[in-house]
Amino acid sequence: MSSGAVVGIDLGTTFSAVAYVNRHGQAEILPNAEGDRITPSVVLFEDNDIIVGNYAKQAAVVYPEQVVEFVKRHMGEDGPVFSYRGRQWSAPAISSLILQKLKHDAEQRLGERIEAAVITVPAYFNDLQRRATLQAGEMAGLRVLKLINEPTAAAFAYGLANPTKTGRVLVFDLGGGTFDVTICELSAGEINVVATGGDNLLGGKDFDDRLIRFVAQSFEEKHGLDPLKDLAATHDIRQKCVSAKISLTRRPRVNIFTDFQSRVLRIAIGREDFERLTQDLVDRCEKITRDVLNDARSRPEDIDVVLLSGGSTRMPMVRRMLERIFRRPPQSDISPDEAVALGAALTAAVEAARLSGEAPPVDIQTHDVTSHSLGMVVYRDGKLHNSRIINRNTRIPAERTRDDYASTHDGQTTIDLWLVQGEQDNPLDCSVLGHFEFYGIPAREAGQSRLSVTYRYNANGIVEVEAMDLVSGNVLPHRLAAGQVTLEDLAYNRAPMQIALIMDCSGSMYGQNIEDARRAARTFAELALAQPNRQVAVIAFPGGVKTAPTSDLRRLGAAFESLSPIGSTPMSEGLQDARNLLRPRAGVQRVFVIMTDGHPDDPDGTLAEAHRIRTSGARLITVGVGEEVKQDFLRSLASQASDFHFCGESLQLEGTFINLATELAGSAGVGSG
Repeated sequence: MSSGAVVGIDLGTTFSAVAYVNRHGQAEILPNAEGDRITPSVVLFEDNDIIVGNYAKQAAVVYPEQVVEFVKRHMGEDGPVFSYRGRQWSAPAISSLILQKLKHDAEQRLGERIEAAVITVPAYFNDLQRRATLQAGEMAGLRVLKLINEPTAAAFAYGLANPTKTGRVLVFDLGGGTFDVTICELSAGEINVVATGGDNLLGGKDFDDRLIRFVAQSFEEKHGLDPLKDLAATHDIRQKCVSAKISLTRRPRVNIFTDFQSRVLRIAIGREDFERLTQDLVDRCEKITRDVLNDARSRPEDIDVVLLSGGSTRMPMVRRMLERIFRRPPQSDISPDEAVALGAALTAAVEAARLSGEAPPVDIQTHDVTSHSLGMVVYRDGKLHNSRIINRNTRIPAERTRDDYASTHDGQTTIDLWLVQGEQDNPLDCSVLGHFEFYGIPAREAGQSRLSVTYRYNANGIVEVEAMDLVSGNVLPHRLAAGQVTLEDLAYNRAPMQIALIMDCSGSMYGQNIEDARRAARTFAELALAQPNRQVAVIAFPGGVKTAPTSDLRRLGAAFESLSPIGSTPMSEGLQDARNLLRPRAGVQRVFVIMTDGHPDDPDGTLAEAHRIRTSGARLITVGVGEEVKQDFLRSLASQASDFHFCGESLQLEGTFINLATELAGSAGVGSG
């Protein structure tokens, strides 16, 4: 590594801290420019200035529209979370401002430039949230050496402070906005994480919110006004309730004074009142704690040390709950506010030494685990499922390879995968990582391309995926698939679909046959368009395009009426017209349906056109009517054997098309498994 200091940063929901390892190998908190050891994670936009920290927090009451708080809860979300003077700010961009403040103040303390950092994240952060944290660090001008889970960082700090301790440590990390529980094995020179769990929407803020709502409701009952409808009043009540919550850790009772629109409320809050308002939140903490014990196959008596991290662990009700479970008081020899930053600083020093080829300043290694299972979405039994590939609590880095993928249609050059994180069987209840498209597969016959896909968690807990063409041995490039189709669209059959009805209008279709064909096509269109995001096009051979893809039944009705039997059977021309009309578009399924009662004029040209359609990734369905149809030929055109349908006479067409429309209504657009 190049010259420059490295630090550890605890990027918190409500407060953040930065630490470094001094020349004696000890981790120290670096106070900010105001002399405080922790910095409020609050940003104020004031004219052309951006201010982070205590002043921003205090200004929230006066300039509520110019202040951003609790941005960590928005990490991983798409789009902006704040707007000021026409500029949109994303969660990583706001977080980078907090990191810049920490970096600047630490540089002033150390008297040297800081070039790299280890940044902590909640153990229960998913891939999108971790990537957003990395982005924030880069935007702040930091080289992010590693992301480390907050409970693991706290365990690192504890392990270094207690080098002779061995056994199982449970880290109970209740911060301002997130909650994690992690169980580690502590042995000579190693910290092995066994199991972890948590809730990214459970923290001190939620306890504050209960008290805020109680005070606001009391105010409304007395004065008939809801102060929470006013942003400035909301910030004022929040500050007073947070102060009251902190006071209740030391005192049995506090008074809260609030005024709004010249009306005043004085309310006394006892510790018992506060605990009654928030008991269910503590119950959630207890349930997660017991779940992690079960995951680690541990009983409470198997835990040697309960280590507290996060300022919210100071609440007496939290400590009583832990004492009740473990029958001993939790460890408190490291400040809950500082343990995570100290562990991050130690990790930063170890990482910097490793990259420089130097001996690490401390001789402890940490081994973390995944906090979420990684899975791919498959279509099974008529529904989408989460097929888990790497299970939760697997040691990272971790990877799994599946080599049972094969191409499904002739000339296939891409493979699509939907990836999710989570434990639920329904992928819609999981975190969707994205729709990945691997491309560059050489065009071969269906089933001839054998593919392997490797799924990986790297050391930062971030997902990586890689595919290989086993025939050539080449690694395939990939990208996030374009288009606006979501997993919900697939699950609820809302994915866009264009259907080309390619209708035989040769002379043999004259009379009742064409009437039956019109009626069947009209019924099919009505059923198909009953599903969202469907369009139908009509092409005749001979006759050409009767209507481009549309969801307008009147236009389709006119197209069906215009079908008129004339001449021979130029099926290849009909397929070509349809192929030119329904070109491949990202996220749009294309289905070509041929209806014919005869044999094409140009069999070779028809076969070639059918091949072009199939190799473009579209589905080709053939429907043959009457004894003159060459069934084997139509079967050879279809995408698969089940995509050929035969009707003995034209009267059976309507039933066949009804079944076909019903089948297409259940099309999911993902692989089976």
